[in-house]
Amino acid sequence: CGGRALAGRLVTMGATRQEANPNKSAKAIAEKKAHKQYLWDQRKKATSGKDFLFKYGLAMIGAVVACGCVFSGYTMVRGMIPTVALDNPEQLKKVFFGGEPWLLHCMNENTTMSPFFERAAKKSSVDGVVKYGVIDCAGKLPSNKTFFQRFKTPAVNFTKTPVAYLFANGAGPDKVPDKIFGDAKKLAAWAEKHSKPRVQELSWSSSFTKLCLHRDACVMLHSKAKYQPVDWIKEVMGSHRGVPFVSINRKLHKTSFDDKVKAPRKEDVPRLAVLQRGAKKDDGKSEYTLTPYRGDWAKRDVASFLKDTLGKGVRSKDAVTLEDEPWYDNPPKGYMDAKAKASADQNKQYREQRRRQQQQQEQQQ
Repeated sequence: CGGRALAGRLVTMGATRQEANPNKSAKAIAEKKAHKQYLWDQRKKATSGKDFLFKYGLAMIGAVVACGCVFSGYTMVRGMIPTVALDNPEQLKKVFFGGEPWLLHCMNENTTMSPFFERAAKKSSVDGVVKYGVIDCAGKLPSNKTFFQRFKTPAVNFTKTPVAYLFANGAGPDKVPDKIFGDAKKLAAWAEKHSKPRVQELSWSSSFTKLCLHRDACVMLHSKAKYQPVDWIKEVMGSHRGVPFVSINRKLHKTSFDDKVKAPRKEDVPRLAVLQRGAKKDDGKSEYTLTPYRGDWAKRDVASFLKDTLGKGVRSKDAVTLEDEPWYDNPPKGYMDAKAKASADQNKQYREQRRRQQQQQEQQQ
């Protein structure tokens, strides 16, 4: 009897202890199961949300790509055809005045590229020499001027009508004729034709100022009559696209350095000379150096001379630093050539000598 009582007492104590442990109670176990189910449900919701975002993201990317294809007139083309940045002075100088041929399409965010311009660019990339680019002609250049203001050309609303300009051989801009803008083949042919190096005839002093005095260098061909360039000189010019080549008809025009560049004896053999602009002097005017060519009129010799003078900067023994700023046709007011200066100096010395003699005679009396 005593053993049974002891066993019953132990069972009662175990049940009491089990009820005293909350982690093992039926209620606690049920709560744990409910919490696990809640966490599982939350994980499923999060996973389904990520799947939705992933699918939605793919759909959005697809839409953007599709839009990119639809509006490729400005985005994809700009990836192939470079944009000339308005805030990059070095690039602007290279494109505008570097001499290499560039055909620039006026564009901004409100315009799309002409499909004919794009096709012409593709054609030129295969068999042409002209480079194609886009520029905001209405935007401000570093000089705070627009493209039209900088080059003093009439402003055009390029958002309505496609407009392009050609820069080549240090000249330009030349506007593309409207009638050929609708034909890619004609547009490419026009750009190639007008980008070839050419000798520009000087007829006015303003042309001389623009092409020679305001440039770092120019090559002058002094001819006996209207100059007709030989084929090989054009090939030589192709190596110096950034330097203007000009012709001067010595029968019709004169310069301040005629005595340093002799008049040609033959109509088909001009006298070649290079005029180069140097640093500014104390009076604010630039210094100019004239280098006449004394060799034979042959492609190899002329090419070598220009390579040394323009490319390597070699100073020839025939180079002369001009005392005054060069002029063309119209000498500045009060200008006197070397002979006139010598005569004036002689007269001045004579008058000074006479004045001193008179003073001495008066003192003796």
